[in-house]
Amino acid sequence: MLTHAEAKQQILETAGPLSTEECAFSELRGRVLAETIQAPHGMPLFDNSSVDGYAVRAADVVEASPEHPVSLKRLGYIPAGDSGDFELRQGECVQIATGAPLPQGADAVVMKEDCAASEAQIEVRLAVRVAENVRFQGEDIQAGEELLAPGQLLGASQLAVLATMGFPRVTTFRRLTASVVSTGSELLEIDQTPGPGQIRESNRFMLEALLLEEHCQVPLVTKAPDEETALRDVFEQALSCDLALISGGVSVGEKDLTKRVLEEMGVEGIFWKVRVKPGKPLFFGRRGETIVFGLPGNPASSFVLFEEFVRPALRQMQGRSVLEEPMVSATLEDDLRESANRMQFLRAQVRFAQGRYWVRPLPMQGSHSISSLVRGNALIRVEPDSGIIPAGTSMPVRLLQNEI
Repeated sequence: MLTHAEAKQQILETAGPLSTEECAFSELRGRVLAETIQAPHGMPLFDNSSVDGYAVRAADVVEASPEHPVSLKRLGYIPAGDSGDFELRQGECVQIATGAPLPQGADAVVMKEDCAASEAQIEVRLAVRVAENVRFQGEDIQAGEELLAPGQLLGASQLAVLATMGFPRVTTFRRLTASVVSTGSELLEIDQTPGPGQIRESNRFMLEALLLEEHCQVPLVTKAPDEETALRDVFEQALSCDLALISGGVSVGEKDLTKRVLEEMGVEGIFWKVRVKPGKPLFFGRRGETIVFGLPGNPASSFVLFEEFVRPALRQMQGRSVLEEPMVSATLEDDLRESANRMQFLRAQVRFAQGRYWVRPLPMQGSHSISSLVRGNALIRVEPDSGIIPAGTSMPVRLLQNEI
């Protein structure tokens, strides 16, 4: 049985990046960049005003104050988008809009509220320094500067940079396709009423939502009974994707058929079982270019295994440089009394107060627990055979994107 570290290593050695393709700007959100983006020009493109006001020579208004305002001749107005075709001489100024180009001869801008204006002149009531309220060409970004690197997820700020710099198309990793199949003859649809021994199925919807968080395409989300023919039919569809998540049927019960059927269909089993709680019967394999995870049917097990093993794998397949969010150190608010001979991931609630994270484990830690998923926003990692861990101890905690 593999340790957590050994299992993750084998997964990441197997799940290589997908191919790349050129992608139009309108399709970039959620893609992963596969090329280096360098600035074709500096930003700002030209010296411009950072405020609405009056472009001046700082030397002309060095003595300006509310008690002794300085009068300047007003030449005109430069709106944003104008060429700014003025040249200031001593004693002159030009009204200017935010973002408009600074006219020749000007080296500062006085804010509009610090001036009193008439048709032909203004009174400056506050002195300004050279370069005050001016944004200079290239001060933010220099031409040739590296802006984005391969492996970056393209979100709002990255799209803003690409648009500003004029990149209508860039090279990205192909968007990953994933399938989700829940197995079990006891599983019902959401709108059905459970009879004896039956439950409404939830894992496939949870796993689909987790995949969509990672910007995957999920063309197949379905369930199948514990019957070999039905399983083969739906598994064949699932294996057409880059990643297949099969929930249920990976343990040792009489009706746990998933692992055997997958292997009979040509899926190479790379490992089965990890020293992790919950989630011991994790199956990992591949067929051709398709990566396959067999997850336990219990929802908490599937959730933990997704966070610890599936998410890093699919991020690597999508070419991302950040495979998982780093763990933080949090102080236990309660004693930890659950000890096991496997690494544990306890669902927990974390809060930030007094400059640090505080965490307390939730009471329901069974692999079947739905309440611990909806009430938790963190996983506490507990090493094997830890014994009782007293309150006040610092523990490694993985933060989850779950509002509570």
